[in-house]
Amino acid sequence: MAATKRPPVLLPDVAPPGADRGRIEHLPHVLRRLRIRDLETLDWLGRYRSFARTAEEASITQPALSKWLRELEDTLGLPLFERTSRRVAPTAYGEAMLECVARILTDLHTVQPAFDALKRGTRLPLKIGMLPYIATRLLPGVIEYLATHAPTQQINYSESTLDYLLPLMQRRELDMVVCRLEPAVLTAGFTVTELYSDEILVVAPKDHPLHRHTRVTWRDAAAWPWIMPSMGSPMRTALEVEFATAGVASPHVLMESTSHLTNCAVARRVPCLFVSTRLRRGETDLNGELRQLPLKVSTAVQRIGALTAQPQSSAVSVVLAALQAAAQAK
Repeated sequence: MAATKRPPVLLPDVAPPGADRGRIEHLPHVLRRLRIRDLETLDWLGRYRSFARTAEEASITQPALSKWLRELEDTLGLPLFERTSRRVAPTAYGEAMLECVARILTDLHTVQPAFDALKRGTRLPLKIGMLPYIATRLLPGVIEYLATHAPTQQINYSESTLDYLLPLMQRRELDMVVCRLEPAVLTAGFTVTELYSDEILVVAPKDHPLHRHTRVTWRDAAAWPWIMPSMGSPMRTALEVEFATAGVASPHVLMESTSHLTNCAVARRVPCLFVSTRLRRGETDLNGELRQLPLKVSTAVQRIGALTAQPQSSAVSVVLAALQAAAQAK
């Protein structure tokens, strides 16, 4: 006789006497009863800022959505969204709620990929973001370390500026960020592991006229076109401070780019300037075609570190150890 499939066991709404409720006892009862669909609906409402689009996504009517949200707010005693005739906008309480909901949903979305990775005999790739220029220093050593100490651990690597990476880390769309330890980083609520310190210098093609000067100032540099970091990034701000302190206007910007290889390739054709970390032997500078100018971005934070969330997974711990080993060996 074929075995009958047993239905899933449903947990009771109230924990039995003596159960450890320490993790949720401080939560309002209404939050403990929220379903995944409720969390998704809140997330859609935060993204779309529209009752019509959210109701369509959730496959319910707008009156039902409005009633559900009103009852949730009444039970919490807090307004989560402000309604106008044209749009919906989260309040400060709503923003806090949406931030937590986004992290929960992100974590839930990793469950199936984690199962699939285990079936393949590997681990779920660890999502790591790095600032430009840092990866060329650390990533080869990290991969070498993992190949020896954790060969089944994969890495999903992305590169961008801090203003882009930090929100991804806060939403748990990244497991780790390696960046300069700006004040915004130190107060973001993550565990910080310092790795090394590095300067930011100005570089130009080896035949650039500024290399013939015995002394180069920021006023001299402002007279030439630049490849700049993206607007609003900490490095762009640091450069703008240098020019302002020197009493000169910001230079002409050829393009905004965070790719070291792209910047090098453009510099082969156009006599422009851009920033880089101190070039060391063996690092990519297009076969010695770049030279450093005697200009340092003095306001740029020099300390480099890794941001991780608690509790740390075994994957985070092993990649953190790999980063520390690569930093010590550089």
